[in-house]
Amino acid sequence: MEKINAEKINVFMGTATPPDSRGFMSLSLSLVYEKEMIENADLVILEVNENLPKTFGDTQVHINDVDYLVEYNAPLLEFPSIEPTDTERKIGENIAELIEDESTLQIGIGGIPNAIMRFLKEKKDLGIHTEMVTDGITELVELGVINNSKKTLHKGKIIGTFVMGTQKLYDFVQENLAVELMRGSYVNNPYVIAQNEKMISINTSLQVDLTGQVCSESFGYQHYTGTGGQLDMHRGATMSKDGKGIIAMRSTVKNDSISTIVPMLTPGSFITVPRQDVDYIVTEFGIAHLKGKSVRDRVLSLVNIAHPNFKDFLLNEAKKLNLI
Repeated sequence: MEKINAEKINVFMGTATPPDSRGFMSLSLSLVYEKEMIENADLVILEVNENLPKTFGDTQVHINDVDYLVEYNAPLLEFPSIEPTDTERKIGENIAELIEDESTLQIGIGGIPNAIMRFLKEKKDLGIHTEMVTDGITELVELGVINNSKKTLHKGKIIGTFVMGTQKLYDFVQENLAVELMRGSYVNNPYVIAQNEKMISINTSLQVDLTGQVCSESFGYQHYTGTGGQLDMHRGATMSKDGKGIIAMRSTVKNDSISTIVPMLTPGSFITVPRQDVDYIVTEFGIAHLKGKSVRDRVLSLVNIAHPNFKDFLLNEAKKLNLI
C-alpha cells in the first residue's frame, strides 16, 4: 500500500468477470492490491473472462471506472492439492492439537497445510480469516466443520484476499454469499485480525535459531520468497483473545542432513518473525511454546523438537554461545 500511494501508477491491467446488466464486474479471484491500483491508476484495462467466478465482498468494479475492456475467455489456471508426506502429516497432527473448537484459522497452501486440514475433521464450528482461500477449506465446509458461526468478526463469512486451487474451489466461490474477498490491506491488518477471538495463524518457515528468530524468506543472502502476510497474521493472532501464532517446519531438509533448527541463523538471513513475536514452533517431533520464555527455556524447548541426530550438536553450540 505504501508503494502504491507513494508512486504514480500509469497503467493497471487485471482480470474481471463480464459486466452485469447494471455495469458491475467482479475482480473475481484476487483482491490483494487490485482495488487500490484501480483507484490510483491513470489508465485501467481489465481483461474480461467469462470463466472467472463472480465473487462477493469488495470485489465490485463499475464499467465507468474502467478505460478499456479486453475480452479473452481463457481457461483458469489450476493448482492441484499437494499430497502430504509422512513428516508433514505428523506436523499436521501436532498442530491440530493446538486448534480448539470455535477457532478462526489463517492457513495457506502446500503439504503441511493440507495435512493439517485432514486432522480437523472432528473439530466443531471453525471459522476462516485468511489471505488465501484453498481447496482444503471447501472439504471442511462440506463436512460442516467450517461454518463461521462462532466468529467474532464477519460472523458467518469466510474472509479472504485471494483464491487459488482447482476448478472445484472456483465453483465453490462462484456467487457464494458465505465467501467475501476483501483488500489485503484490510484482511492482513493485525488490528483487524485480532478482533477474531481464538484466532490461529499457521505459517511455515525455512529456519529458526535457538532464540526463536524465524526466517521464512531466504537461504542466507539468497532471496527465496517474499514475506507475504506471515508477520501480520502472526501478530494479529497473538493479539487475539485466546489466539495462537504457529510456525510449522520440518525438523530437517535434504534427507535429514541439515537441521532447520540452528544455533544462529545463516548470515544474511531475513528475519520474518522476530523472536519477541514468536509464539509456537511445531515440527514432526513436537510443539515448542516460546512466548514469554527466557532464552535458556527457549533453547531447551527448541532442542526438544529438533531431529534426534542434531540435539547434542545444538546443545553443545548453545553452551558455546552462552545461551544455556
